Amino acid sequence: MNRSFNATVITPYEYDNGSEHFSVIYMLHSYSGDFRTWSQLAPLGDYADRYHLLFVCPDGNYNSWYLDSPIRQDSKFESYIAVDVVSFIDAHFRTWANVHGRALIGSSMGGHGAVTILAKHPDIFCGAGSISGIMDLTEFPTQWDIHEVLGDYQSHADSWRASSFLTLCDKLVGLNKAIILDCGTSDFALRGNRAAHEKLTALGIAHQYFERPGSHVPSYVRRNVEAHVMYFDKILLPPGK
Repeated sequence: MNRSFNATVITPYEYDNGSEHFSVIYMLHSYSGDFRTWSQLAPLGDYADRYHLLFVCPDGNYNSWYLDSPIRQDSKFESYIAVDVVSFIDAHFRTWANVHGRALIGSSMGGHGAVTILAKHPDIFCGAGSISGIMDLTEFPTQWDIHEVLGDYQSHADSWRASSFLTLCDKLVGLNKAIILDCGTSDFALRGNRAAHEKLTALGIAHQYFERPGSHVPSYVRRNVEAHVMYFDKILLPPGK
């Protein structure tokens, strides 16, 4: 995109005192957030120490939806996360630089980003977790500046459908990826999450699905994100470990 962005990188306490390599969880922030959002929302430093993981919080711009926009050359955040950020992290940190050493977790817009990037780049990531994620963009044709990335819904409905996880999840058939969908029972995103759960089930795609009390608020994300970290800690099994 010919632009530079900041990122937060959190390493476990033992990183500076050895030569060990570490798996990485990429944390994708919600709409209107930035690279600081996750470290303000959850104790990622504690999680890094507890689970011996690196956490990378890239900047997804406040409204990118982690898509490669078909109408804007300066908004290619799917490729930025999956290619540029991953390549930079592997080049500058001691990571397990293969598919088994990388996962994604995101909330709201970032939840959409996590699972759709997994579907589009299964050779890069072993799994993805979505908390309060938007699974079907077409449910919200006037919300959160999605039109700035995909064009207005009336004129670009096909692009909106094609960019939604509810459509893209077909790509995950037979790939044995680790997937978590997690949504509050009072969340406006619940219908889309239920639809995604039902479609994944119908397609025979194994996944974890949770509905818990709560709504589309940061406290719901804060309360439940460690469960996702714990799950991926068991999935991320670097070669030779």
